[in-house]
This record gives sequence, C-alpha cells and structure tokens, in this order.
Amino acid sequence: MSEVARLMDIHTIVAGAGPGRKRDVQVLNKSAIIITLACWEAYVEDLARNAFEYMLNVASEPSIFPDHVLAVAGKRIAKAGALDVWMLADDGWKAALSAHKDEILNKYIVKGSFNTPSCKNIDKLYSELIGLTSASREFYWPGMSNDKAKKKLQDLIDLRGEIAHRVESSKSVYKKDVEGYQKFIKRLAVILHNRTIALIYARTKTMPWRLYRHGKIH
Repeated sequence: MSEVARLMDIHTIVAGAGPGRKRDVQVLNKSAIIITLACWEAYVEDLARNAFEYMLNVASEPSIFPDHVLAVAGKRIAKAGALDVWMLADDGWKAALSAHKDEILNKYIVKGSFNTPSCKNIDKLYSELIGLTSASREFYWPGMSNDKAKKKLQDLIDLRGEIAHRVESSKSVYKKDVEGYQKFIKRLAVILHNRTIALIYARTKTMPWRLYRHGKIH
C-alpha cells in the first residue's frame, strides 16, 4: 500500500494539489487501483495460510479444527486407503492436515480463481481451510451495510478487470476513487483479521501473533 501512496505523491507532483481537472495522471490512478486489489488478494491469502499454520502448530489433537474442515480433509486421505486418518500415530494427522492445506491453497489460489478475491471466493477459502464460515458477513460498519460492502468490493474487482483488459478505453479513474478504495480495503482487512483472530482464540485459547494497541505490543 506504500507503493499506492507513492503513486499518489507523484500524482500531486505532476498535477498539483489544487482543485480542477487533472491531466496526464490517469495511468497513475489506474495503476494504483490494480496494486490496491493485488494487496487485498495477497493479504487474504497470507492471513488464511498463517492462521492455518498457527492452528496446526499449537494443536495437540485434530479437534482443534472444526468438524467440517476435518471432514473435507478426511475424505481425501480415506481415498488413499487410511481407514481412520485421525487415529494416525506419531502426529500423522498433522501431515494429513498439512496436505489438506496444500490442496485447498492449490484449488483456490494456484489453479483457482482467487485472482478475483471476491466475497464468495473468500468465504469458500476460509471455510474449507480453517473453518471460518461466511467470513464476509461481517463486512459492514456505520454507513456501509454488508450488501453495499460486497457490491463495492465487486465494483473494485470489475474496475481492475476493465483496466487490465481495456487499458486506454476503460473509464476514467480519479484520485478520490483510489483514496476511497484504499480506505475501504483497509477496513475489510481489519474486519477479516479480527474474525480470524476470534476463531483461532475460540479453538486454541491462545492469541496467534502480537497485537498492537495504543502504540504498545500486547
């Protein structure tokens, strides 16, 4: 996101900070939109991966994961011939769950459509990987309903696609659009992070990483 901020600094250098129509800066605004969505995509992926790995590392038994995650993971192992994957000795169940993680990430990120980090794709990824169901249902705050937030995220995805595929013929993007989407994505990131933290704490009774409050580490 610091790269987006730098693009906006260049925008001011080129076009000035005063009111009025700005010329020759569309490429900066459009580039900023693409980077902003790329940041969201990377954040969603990294948070899901880190949450799973933390839960697996602190787990003493497979029940630390919700039943529907174990059911999805168990089906794959059962096909390989294990009658009861969760009774595997020597932490074999951890290897089974780690393989499940690789399969889910491969499904949704490597070979899947997660280059469109929509609410639908986020919900599927988080549900199957760590058991966080309907992750996007908390995407709301005063003045922004859940429906409006989902539509705004889809609008950003659509705008990125239009810019990437049509470039010069895509609609105009203004500095205020970039700044608005930056704030929007940061809000979504905080909400998704907090929902993930809440699930991890509920399952493990531990906090997965240090939190910063009022300038101090807790």
